[in-house]
Amino acid sequence: MVRKGLMSVTVVLWCLFLIVPKPAAGENYIEILDQGRIDWTNGFIEAMGVGAPPPNPLNPAHARAVAENHATIAARRNLLEIVKNIRVNSETRVLDHMAAKEMSEKALETLLIDAKTVDLSYERDEKVGVKLSMKLQGSLAEFMLPEDILIISTVKQPKEQAQKEEPFTGLIVDCKGVSLEPAVVPLILDEDGAILYGPAFVSREHAVERRMASYVRETASAESDLRVGSNPLKVKGIRTFEGKACDVMISHADAARIRGLASNFNFLHQCRVLLVVD
Repeated sequence: MVRKGLMSVTVVLWCLFLIVPKPAAGENYIEILDQGRIDWTNGFIEAMGVGAPPPNPLNPAHARAVAENHATIAARRNLLEIVKNIRVNSETRVLDHMAAKEMSEKALETLLIDAKTVDLSYERDEKVGVKLSMKLQGSLAEFMLPEDILIISTVKQPKEQAQKEEPFTGLIVDCKGVSLEPAVVPLILDEDGAILYGPAFVSREHAVERRMASYVRETASAESDLRVGSNPLKVKGIRTFEGKACDVMISHADAARIRGLASNFNFLHQCRVLLVVD
């Protein structure tokens, strides 16, 4: 945590950042936490740590080195807590996922060694601030994804007549007005509760590479996002499904548009899904 008395511009800005109500304003969907933040648009986590020098340092260089080491340890500890509390889906968080798979906290700590130092600040009182960043994709995604998301080479598709129009390249779900919370594994369902997008629809390598979905706050930025390509299919989220905060319901009509073309299963398979949220 950033303590009162840290006077550098970097850490002062961080303090201001921490008191912004969550999610933060702007095009990106950023979830603000006590120890840092999660950028659900660009797919990374940041954690801050602060370290103090020893009481009787040998010299200024020794004081700075010890303070930096303490700050890095604190940042890694905060990063670990952030990851453990990430929502896997509407019912579980990473810590629950770990318990179910009998995975040790040490395994997660080992993964987080790959976190990069993205900011380092030195203060007037000789304290040091360290900010670490870790991608949600790659090895961390592999760790967080449920085992039922498999590597699949093909998706079973319904038969369809020859398609004359340009195929859709991705899916945008407008969830404005819906109290939707981001998760590693969101679900999209129709009004009967039938799943239109979830673990069974994606291939694991794509979920690891780009995450199952991205979240943005502005429709304009969604429509220009490379994730969903040049011709995304756009549908409207009605509400969360049965109060599950990470699962969004769409109408029967919009569900039919998704199911209507076999080619649509291609972009679902590749996780080319984007949710526009408040």
